[in-house]
Amino acid sequence: MSNEAAVETLHTVDDRSKIVAVLSTAAAFGAGMLAIGDIEFVSIAAAAFGIGVRFASVWAGVRAFVDDDAVTIADQPSAGSFHHGATGVALAAAGATALVGRSLGVEVVPIAVAAAAVGVVGFLGLSVLLPD
Repeated sequence: MSNEAAVETLHTVDDRSKIVAVLSTAAAFGAGMLAIGDIEFVSIAAAAFGIGVRFASVWAGVRAFVDDDAVTIADQPSAGSFHHGATGVALAAAGATALVGRSLGVEVVPIAVAAAAVGVVGFLGLSVLLPD
């Protein structure tokens, strides 16, 4: 794939990931409001979920549609030098943990600790396991 084609593919992946992220955030927020009803808690958890989906979908799209010999997302000058897939999956898992736990009736503080632990452990584990 030529460099111009790869750049065009990256732009397409980026544009579509925005749509996926907005829709998943809206779905998480709607489901959370129906199940929990606490707008402050739900908005924070749904935002974490949506941001995670955005990072993970860009990473997955690049892995699927850009040649293996192209530079990684972390090597792009404007992208930041962290593992986008690990960050995305960990954030989405933390947001989902918070929403599911709170909908099951667990108090806010234990859920916040559990979601943070899922996020940190998930990021550390996935940054080692997932390819760049």
